[in-house]
Amino acid sequence: MKRPMKLVAALALTGAMTLLAWAAIGRAADKDKLVSTIAFSSTRDDPTNPVPILASEIYLMDEDGTNLRRLTNNLTGEGFAALSPDGKKIVFDSNRNRIAGEPLNTSDLFIRNMNGEEEAWLIRGSSASWSPDSKYITFHASASGTGLPIKPDPGAATSDSDIFVLRVDDDGTGEHIPANITNSPLAIDDDPDWSPDGLKILYTSHSIFDNPNNSVTAEIYVMNADGSGDPVRLTNNNVEERAASWSPDGSRIVFMRREFSSFEVFVMNSDGSDPVRLTNNSVFDGTPTFSPDGQKIVFHRTTPPTQQIWLMNADGTDQIQLTFPPGFNNLANWGVLRVRGNEP
Repeated sequence: MKRPMKLVAALALTGAMTLLAWAAIGRAADKDKLVSTIAFSSTRDDPTNPVPILASEIYLMDEDGTNLRRLTNNLTGEGFAALSPDGKKIVFDSNRNRIAGEPLNTSDLFIRNMNGEEEAWLIRGSSASWSPDSKYITFHASASGTGLPIKPDPGAATSDSDIFVLRVDDDGTGEHIPANITNSPLAIDDDPDWSPDGLKILYTSHSIFDNPNNSVTAEIYVMNADGSGDPVRLTNNNVEERAASWSPDGSRIVFMRREFSSFEVFVMNSDGSDPVRLTNNSVFDGTPTFSPDGQKIVFHRTTPPTQQIWLMNADGTDQIQLTFPPGFNNLANWGVLRVRGNEP
């Protein structure tokens, strides 16, 4: 499959640009600082809504669960928020643009600059992840542009879901043509995550003939971020795996694996070797991401009758609950937020 040459050239520089970007951040450290911050979804301000997906808003909190603040405020549902690596922007799912007859979890991607309150529409799609230079996002979306979610979960893929890459300009717009980097008609591709060096993208893929509610062919793959070459399969079994996310140094991958009727959190090496189970219980544990220093993992757990956000060490020890009712608190993503330092 031919790739857009501008995209290939731009993404080929991403690794080098990452180093330059972090060097620039270091030079600006006397004025700005990057603060470890968890973005998540919550229904805490409308906990009795009979349709939680319509009550979910985006919130931020510090890594210890304190300093809780609400970002979005409307009558629609938002989720899967991700802060850009430079700490300046946040991208998230919203069902505010769905039309009559479309499922409640039909998602479009929106972006917001963290120094203001304006939110801009980007594109139809879900579950975005940033390139390390904060100039691109990868996400899953219907290849035809007309597909609808195949199950009721937030961020659910369509029957023709592929992985896309889209440039996002500094002003927060995305008025560019997205590149389909998987283009796999016989597979459903979703849940992408961009590697810290900018060169790879993790994602989940399963057969279009699979049961979407128990996708036994769902495995984790890695591919070049420009779409070149062949994807490499990292897991190989007959159970469903999803939501893979890199460690900050790129050496490990945390993900969720179905164990009997629910999901547990696992970690493995970046080549797929040595998978280790970190949670072990009879409830759902999922959507895990590493802390910016790689020492901890945040995830959400079903704590009947709600879901709440939990924290554990990267080896699975010292599991503690971060959020509490009212409402559902879930879909956490650990990143950084740029805040003004003491210098003028």
